[in-house]
Parts: sequence; structure tokens; C-alpha cells
Amino acid sequence: MRTSHGRLLVCLVLLQGTALAESKLTLDQVVAKALAGPKAKMAGADRDMAAARSDEADAARMPRFKATAFGTISPEIHCLDAACDQTSPKNFAFRFSGFFGSAQLDITQPLFTFGKIAHAREAAQAGLDAQRALADETAGDIAVDAARAYWGIKLARELGGMLDDGIEEIENAMKKFNDRTDLSIADRQRVAALLAEAKVQRAEAQQSEEQALAGLRALTGIPDADVDDEPLEALDRAAPATADGSKRPQAIAAAQGAHSYDELAAAAHSQYFPDLALVVSGIVAHAQGADDPPSVFANDPYNRSGVSAVLALQWSFEPWTTKARVARARAEATKAHAQANLAASGATYDAETALAEVNGARARVKAADEGTKATRTWVAAVLQADAIGTAEPKELADSYIAWFQMRARWAMAVMQLDVALTRLDRAQGAFHAH
Repeated sequence: MRTSHGRLLVCLVLLQGTALAESKLTLDQVVAKALAGPKAKMAGADRDMAAARSDEADAARMPRFKATAFGTISPEIHCLDAACDQTSPKNFAFRFSGFFGSAQLDITQPLFTFGKIAHAREAAQAGLDAQRALADETAGDIAVDAARAYWGIKLARELGGMLDDGIEEIENAMKKFNDRTDLSIADRQRVAALLAEAKVQRAEAQQSEEQALAGLRALTGIPDADVDDEPLEALDRAAPATADGSKRPQAIAAAQGAHSYDELAAAAHSQYFPDLALVVSGIVAHAQGADDPPSVFANDPYNRSGVSAVLALQWSFEPWTTKARVARARAEATKAHAQANLAASGATYDAETALAEVNGARARVKAADEGTKATRTWVAAVLQADAIGTAEPKELADSYIAWFQMRARWAMAVMQLDVALTRLDRAQGAFHAH
């Protein structure tokens, strides 16, 4: 029995450890979880609807079938002579006998539409390509949000750990200062104010961590999601020499949208011209109570059968209405091209700003790293002086303030660098919707 309880306890511990490990996510895992969330699913549904519209436009070139069938009671009509020139009754009468049924099938195959179908298909395909690009743009936005939440948590924890160490050392120094008799009230209050400032910043770091965690859990859909235990560090990735936004999905979507509007304008213009189609019809009808006239020229709606095939010209000629529709479609196309140019400029601008942020953040990381080492050495020297009772409160406050600032600048620059690299990836079209 003890062995069974022991095995059960081990299994529970292993399962708990597995659950904790699954909730601690790397950056790639955070992005993958976010891309499976509701926002990405909405973008995927929009893409699927565009694909259905493209299929619908493509189906316009296929034959159309129209079937009509009915069944009812048959009128009773008899021929009075061999030629069936006279019938009984001559007109309608309430005389019925048997069953009357009819079925008709019409098949219309478009042959030439002056570009109506072709332009509609091209417009729908361009719309689908635009929607696919917009889904990729959404994936890029989600990736940037995920990176911001991931690195935001690490930044807050880095600052929190730094402040915890600083608060502990300041408190230890205050205890030693309290034992000294050569310090004024102002000196003691200076250190007390330094401690209070460190605690305020620690509370702000805790708040930032909780907010970033809330964002992470909202993105991933995991209530207890957390980031891995790797420390905050600058990603070692080379940035391109120049930024190019031509592969930004947003710019691609706008260009495809403009192409779609061009095709819709061309489709509107094709309404000036008729459609040529092949129409094949077949009909069969039989009434049990009605005699069948022997002449092929007799118009008998009750007993007949036949097949026909014709070339049909279909034309709804509305020149004034068509002219207005063409003008509107061309104006919409002009606007779409202006939006495409604006989107291309915006994509280039975003790529250039992301690259500038990467280069600037990398330079700040390097400078702040050197400053952190210098200020840490300064703090160590003051603490050594404090150990032998020769440190001044002002020196302690100045050294810690400088160290806090440099360390915070370094951590912030690292976070900005890592997020900017993800922004740069988005600008270059690195993210794709599933």
C-alpha cells in the first residue's frame, strides 16, 4: 500500500512539473500560441470568405442549369375527329381524369461576355491575394505584441531583481549609518530618501510585470502562462544595411486591392456590350386524360417532348446607368491606387524606423553596458569604504542612483532592441498566417 501511495505521489509531482514546464514559454512558443488565438482566426476567416468569393466568380464561366417540374390532375380532353380540329370540351370545363406531369431542363453555357467574367474572376483573385496578405499582416502584428509582452516581463523582472539587490544593500548601509555619530540628520535622510525611491521603483516594476503577464496570457489564451527563466539579453542578430518595406504584407494587400478595383472598373465598362451564350432546353409533358393531336403544328401543352439548342444574345442596354457605374468604379480604383502608394510609403517608413531603432538600441546597449560596469565599480568602492566606516551618505546615494539609472537604461535598451528586431521582421514579411 505504501508503495502504491509513493508511486501516486511521484506521478502527481511529475504531472505538476510538466504543467509548470508547459506554462513557461519561449518567445517562439508565445508567438505560436498567439497566432492560434481569436484575432488570427478572424483574419483566417476573412481569407476563407475571400477564397469562397473567388470560387464563386470562377464558377460564372461554367454552365448554368435550371430545372422545372410539376405534377397535378389531368384535364379530360378528347378529340372529336381524326385531325383533332375539334375537341370536347371546346373551352375549360371541370372535367378531370388521371395525372398531368411536366419537366423542363434549361442549360445555359456562356460563350463570350466581352470580359465580364474574366474581369470578375481577376478581381476576385486579387481580392483573395489581398486578404491573404492582410492575414499575414495580422500575424505580424500579433508577433510584435507577443514579443512586447515577452520581453516586457523579462524587463520588469530584471529591474525588479536589480532593485531588490539595491534595496538590501541600502538597508544594510543604513544600519551601519545609524551606528555612526558623525552623520547629520540630512545625511541620514538622504539615504532614507534613496531607499524610498528604490522601493517606489520596485513597486512600478512589479506593476509592469503584472500588466505584461496579463497581456501574455490574453495573447496565448493560457490562464497561467509565463515566460521561461532565461535572463534578459540582447539578441545577437545582424540587422540589414538598408530597410525595405516592399515585402510588408500591408503594402502587398493594398497593391492587390488596387488591382482588384481596376478589374472591377473594367468589368463595369463591359456592361456596354451583350453576352453570347449557348442555350439548350429539353421538355417532356404528359396528361393521362388528354388526347394527343396528330399534328406537329398543334400547340399541345399537355402531351409534348422535345430538345432545342440555340445561340442566344443577351443584352440589358442601360447606357446612362452603365456610364455612371463605370465612372464610380474608376474613381474607386483611383482612390485604391492612392491608398496603395500611401501603404507602400508607410511600409518603407515603418521598416526604416524599425531599423533605426535596432541600430540605436544596439548602440545604447553597448554604452549602457559600459556605464553599468563603471557605476557598479563605483558602488563597490563605496560599499568597501562603508565596511570600514569611511563612506559618506552622499557618495552612497550618488553611486546607487547612477547605478540604478545605467542598469535601467541597459535593460530598457535591450528590450527595445529585441522588440525592434521583431518589428523589422514584420516589415520584411517574415510572419505568415496559418
